[in-house]
Amino acid sequence: MADQPQDTQKLMAQQLFMQQLQQLEQQIGSIEQQRVDLGSLKENIVELQKLKKVKIHTPLGAGVFLESEVKEVNDVLLGVGSGVIVKKEVSDAVKIIERQIVELEKISVQMQQELNNLTKHLELMQ
Repeated sequence: MADQPQDTQKLMAQQLFMQQLQQLEQQIGSIEQQRVDLGSLKENIVELQKLKKVKIHTPLGAGVFLESEVKEVNDVLLGVGSGVIVKKEVSDAVKIIERQIVELEKISVQMQQELNNLTKHLELMQ
């Protein structure tokens, strides 16, 4: 009976670690999705720049689109936060996106290391 409070504490600690593991896994998944989305965005911008005239569907929201015609893509508009939009050349926009992808990859590696450390710690507790 003397081990019961210690067993309860150990069980609670294990549950806490499991919750942290699940949260990290979700965050890593979210970061990976952001990285994939940025990669697709980069490819789309590069491909649009190659085209001289193309019709596209521009999303307005809630599944409503506007048929648009892109004549030439030299610049894009980037949202930089707080409703501020700046005009950038395609090459500059691609560089910004590439930097964001690299930063997400670094964060993902750090989080994966933290996940591995938590997993090892949890295994030692059992």
